[in-house]
Amino acid sequence: MKMIHTADWHLCDRLGRLDRTTDLMQRVERVAAYCQEEAVDVLAIAGDLFFEDARPEEMADALNHVNRTFRPFFDRGGTILAVTGNHDRDQRIDLVRAGMALAAAPTATGSELQPGRMYLLNRCFYGTLRVAAGDRVQFVLVPYPFAHRYNLADKFQSREELNAQLQARVAEWVQSIPNRDRFDPTLPTVLIAHLHVSGAQIRTLYRITPRDDVVIEPGFLQGTWAYVALGHIHQPQHLPGTPAIRYSGPLDRLDFGEREDERGVWLVDIGPIGLRDEPRWLPLKPTPMLDLVIRDANDLTTAACHPERQAAIVRVTVTSSQLHRDEVTRSLRNTFPRLHEIHWAEDRPPVSGVQADHENLYSTADLAGTVRRYLERELPPGHPHRHDLLNLAEQFIAEELHRDPPAR
Repeated sequence: MKMIHTADWHLCDRLGRLDRTTDLMQRVERVAAYCQEEAVDVLAIAGDLFFEDARPEEMADALNHVNRTFRPFFDRGGTILAVTGNHDRDQRIDLVRAGMALAAAPTATGSELQPGRMYLLNRCFYGTLRVAAGDRVQFVLVPYPFAHRYNLADKFQSREELNAQLQARVAEWVQSIPNRDRFDPTLPTVLIAHLHVSGAQIRTLYRITPRDDVVIEPGFLQGTWAYVALGHIHQPQHLPGTPAIRYSGPLDRLDFGEREDERGVWLVDIGPIGLRDEPRWLPLKPTPMLDLVIRDANDLTTAACHPERQAAIVRVTVTSSQLHRDEVTRSLRNTFPRLHEIHWAEDRPPVSGVQADHENLYSTADLAGTVRRYLERELPPGHPHRHDLLNLAEQFIAEELHRDPPAR
């Protein structure tokens, strides 16, 4: 069986006022082309199919696009298996699914999945699928662990206590699979899950702070899985020492924390006893994201000639107080159709004492951008500790931006 592993599509996503629908549709279409070019049997989507604020009508439009785009894939017996993530809202998923034949849920765990369609699961499930060649493969699907998905009552004193219970429930359910009815231990088995597994390299969790997340220990993944397709962490990778346990990352860059990240999908070939070969990376061309600094009129002229000015999503910091705001704004909007944000960091008279400390720590409009730009300047590509330090910085930024400033 050939499978493409993807995750975190975030269909209908927006970045501020910018609608990302066209970008994401183009990536979906390239994935569909890969499915045809590589004669793929299964497309796995490991959670976060939709942007969390997507309206039901937008979700329906997105699923209709998926249906049209993958029609040749479905017609030859291809199957899409998707689980819901932390950004997928169950009520909206159920509402859209009720009105469409495309994104169904199987009736019972242990049942045989019918090829040639899409399944979207917001409950734990296992079952088998017979691919075009006649071989059978078993799938275990685990959505993001919300309390209601695991029948946990709302009686916890803290988020940490709830997370601990969710972690235990996920591990218990997955580890019980081999002993359940209609589970066949002789078949190659694939786990598709939307989980934060400890030990994975984190650059960003896409608008989620680690303190709010359920972190699963990697030991619960140990078993006889032919492959583990993970979503939730946006860096493509495999867990240390485990080439069969991988994150794919999203189809595109979703915010400026991801502006340098590569994008693609994993092509996986599974035989009767597991992986036939090392998973192969199939690249996707991501949307360029530019972080520009305008110090004077010359920088403004240079920006107007940038080769990616039409396609890129752009964030600009203006540091000069000598430039006229209206003229700069007009010029930038004319130059960059996809201008996301202008940050004005004009020179101000120095302040002193406690007020200066508070200004420096808590009144900086772009703390995250300042930290990232400093590190990227001081840690050029090739620096032996660049990757680790940038990961640590992202964790610090996520915590700092969610901390209240001290009372003045």
